[in-house]
Amino acid sequence: MMLAEIAGYIASLREARAQMLLALDTLNADALNWHPLPEETNSVYALAFHSLGAERRWIHEIVGQRKIERDRAAEFRARGDDVPGLRALFDVVTRDSEEILARIAESDLEAVRPEPKPHTVRWCILHVIEHYNEHLGQIRLTRQLWENRHARVNEI
Repeated sequence: MMLAEIAGYIASLREARAQMLLALDTLNADALNWHPLPEETNSVYALAFHSLGAERRWIHEIVGQRKIERDRAAEFRARGDDVPGLRALFDVVTRDSEEILARIAESDLEAVRPEPKPHTVRWCILHVIEHYNEHLGQIRLTRQLWENRHARVNEI
């Protein structure tokens, strides 16, 4: 039987992912890949793609102790054509994360993972939730900038 605490974490992760996909909904490829400042900011697609990479790192690799391949720098260069393609990636990561989380026992939550520096399993899970919500705010702001990019050209 799944711990209530873990069920709460899974619900929070689902909500964060759903909100992120909702913030991207209806955007075309130009909007998904637009950078408010080309060399200094990230596109909404890159932020979402990076969020998936971070979830894989923290939940799959650190918590689940599965080896993953990740190029963090490439996540910020990621480009995509549409939200359905990104949603498919979210579905795969979600399935794997929930499989890992469902196996966690109460005693596992305080287990310390030594890499990248010592953190409890609980901290790692909460960090992913926090990380999604941080980038969700950035995605929402970037979308607002995209939608108003012609209205106030002199202010950006």
